[in-house]
Amino acid sequence: MLEFGDLLNLVRDSYITQFSAFVDQQRAGHDNGGPEVKFELTEDSDFFGHAYCADYASPEDGGHVVELSPDEEISFDPLQVSFGEMEMAVTRLAWHDMTFSLPQGAQVAPDRIAPWFETWFDPNEERFDPDTRFSGNIHALTLDADGMNVDFGTAPLDAFIELVELLEAEGCKAVAIS
Repeated sequence: MLEFGDLLNLVRDSYITQFSAFVDQQRAGHDNGGPEVKFELTEDSDFFGHAYCADYASPEDGGHVVELSPDEEISFDPLQVSFGEMEMAVTRLAWHDMTFSLPQGAQVAPDRIAPWFETWFDPNEERFDPDTRFSGNIHALTLDADGMNVDFGTAPLDAFIELVELLEAEGCKAVAIS
């Protein structure tokens, strides 16, 4: 039986492998484009910080954005994971589309999640490394009354772990991850 950390590694590795092939395929068809292009969105956007990172974008044809829809998703039986004082019910792990549902009344205030977002979205490209193929950043975060949704993009496992640590530090006793 896989440990939860091993399962997370498998999920991320599967996504990154598919993302790499996707980027290669897009580059073959769109010479002027590039992976992980960040956009500043309008104030009425649902995306946290009014920021979004497209999987691939090209200026061709007046602007062309393409998002990866992975062909493969790691399947597993639902599991319960304890993290400090918090219990996590995990039914699905999709690196590009992970929903964290919080119990009724539990929320993480935007100002409490902002530092995590600044680190892992890196809107000012402070961690940019021209020698790496991908940014190592999340691609999107949305918050709502029930919790949040994260596209972890090419971020390392540390982004997931630090988010779970933040939820626990904010007093969340339970979270459902799907």
